Amino acid sequence: MNNSEIWITHLSVKPWMSIEVWDNYLRDIEKILGDRITKLDSNDPARRKADTRKGEGEFMVNFGDKEDSRWLFGKFEKTKISFEVRHMKNGLDSFGHLSENWIQFYIPHHMSIYPDIEKTFKLFQMTNERLSPFYAYADYKNVICSKKPCTSSLDISTELLGIFWLTYFGHEYREFFGDKLEMIPGLEADPNGGVTLSLADTPAQVKLTKNEEIIKRLGPDSFASGASFKQRGKFALSIEQLFMINWKK
Repeated sequence: MNNSEIWITHLSVKPWMSIEVWDNYLRDIEKILGDRITKLDSNDPARRKADTRKGEGEFMVNFGDKEDSRWLFGKFEKTKISFEVRHMKNGLDSFGHLSENWIQFYIPHHMSIYPDIEKTFKLFQMTNERLSPFYAYADYKNVICSKKPCTSSLDISTELLGIFWLTYFGHEYREFFGDKLEMIPGLEADPNGGVTLSLADTPAQVKLTKNEEIIKRLGPDSFASGASFKQRGKFALSIEQLFMINWKK
């Protein structure tokens, strides 16, 4: 992986256990990208051959009797896009703690410029619509890796990672930030009640001052800044709060 590739991450507390949703989603992202998923495996590197025409949804949710989470690895053929999925059977990890689901794409550099950047953007949008994340983002790898959480690894109950080329806030965070978010120009709403914030047509065109301006508006403590300590659930929604919001909805 090199620094000029794009990383896309989607975090969700919604159940990802529907065979039909996975079947339709995987087929539709193949259509968007004009490419097919050739490998889908629970091992890395992925060796198991995939065929979405026959359906891969059953494989995606095929938890073992003693499995609480499932970690999967996939590869596209021509574009060389790879991706990882980690999701929970019942919202709990192996220690019995509430945990989020996530999917992450690794996009080669050639898809960060025209005309392929449009496919990357559509992939981001469709994943938000189909998998209902509470937070998602896309940018160059080096931009994402430059963020410094207040803990050794990002704790989403404490802070969000940042504002990036593309940033998505689900209905949970749309309500959390309220007017501070709603007043930002150019927000694009989706059917799930979330909004996408796009800072430029391509990640190369993003000005750092724009990221900083929005972080300042929403509240710097809500994002990774290298601070020594932050209280869980104060500046960002805790995992417990996220589950409670969606349980009530």
